Amino acid sequence: MGHANKTLLEQLPALADPDLRLSLRTLLLNCLTTFYADLWRECFEPTFLHDTWTKVDPRLTTARFATLTPDWQWSTPLRTDFERRQALIEIDVLAARALGLTLAELRTLYRIQFPVLQQFERNTFYDRNGRIVHLDGDSAYGFRTPEWKTIVAMSHGAVSRTITDDTLPGGPRERTIVYTAPFDSCDRETDYATAWAEFDRREQLRQSERTVSDHDGVRA
Repeated sequence: MGHANKTLLEQLPALADPDLRLSLRTLLLNCLTTFYADLWRECFEPTFLHDTWTKVDPRLTTARFATLTPDWQWSTPLRTDFERRQALIEIDVLAARALGLTLAELRTLYRIQFPVLQQFERNTFYDRNGRIVHLDGDSAYGFRTPEWKTIVAMSHGAVSRTITDDTLPGGPRERTIVYTAPFDSCDRETDYATAWAEFDRREQLRQSERTVSDHDGVRA
């Protein structure tokens, strides 16, 4: 759709009681500057501190959520490409679960409805620090294809490229970005399954703890 107008928005499902884990990931993706400090403070919940990623990867800091505070800081939002992708993966899974879909249905929707996203996923490569080092067909991200072919097989070491950055006040400036090998791509369907299984595990753990608490209450 070219525009998110009122007619389109009225067709979209809205959760009556949104999952705070959805809210957290959405805030971390969007609250990128100090202009969002009031929104972050208004929406902050202490339960945010107990959340964790559903995937184990050195590019996903295990203490990412535990260090959040009610006051917005530069380190509050997700800033690496790899972290932001993982947040989107987990948002997809949480939203699908909230809408009553199964993992199989989510994966089917991805295969049938999102061929462009599938192509991007196959052709996007990340370095050890979570930066996009190459996105085939888009020179705005990382190395262009001819350069990429010369470094794709690197097993260690680092490479750099200098770009003209015109995203900040004060006009264009040169900036050097360093990429650390090795480089790899991700599989969205596999990550969906990993996130789904982890949310299942956490739900089962909560139910077990609730059962134990109920039994303790009855004995008391």
